[in-house]
Amino acid sequence: MLIWQGWGVLTVVLTLAGIVLADAIAGADNSAPWAQALGFFLAAALVGPLGYYLNKRPGRVLVDPETGEKVELRIRHTLFWIPMQYWAIVLIAGGLLLLLS
Repeated sequence: MLIWQGWGVLTVVLTLAGIVLADAIAGADNSAPWAQALGFFLAAALVGPLGYYLNKRPGRVLVDPETGEKVELRIRHTLFWIPMQYWAIVLIAGGLLLLLS
């Protein structure tokens, strides 16, 4: 089962990269909630703008020769059928939950 379209898989990759980077910053204290939350915030800072950029690019416009109707073909970049840029909101909420716990 395919759970992503386009570059939507980068959401997972960037989230893991943010968590690894935050663990490296925290050092030996990587079990602290702020370190885990930092990983989510770093991932959100990368996923949001990248998803917005990828999903707002113009598609390819094709014209049906018989009817003259225009059709725009675009590649969507989603994870679990949710556009990439909206995953930034989920990551921020997860980071806040970690800070508040």
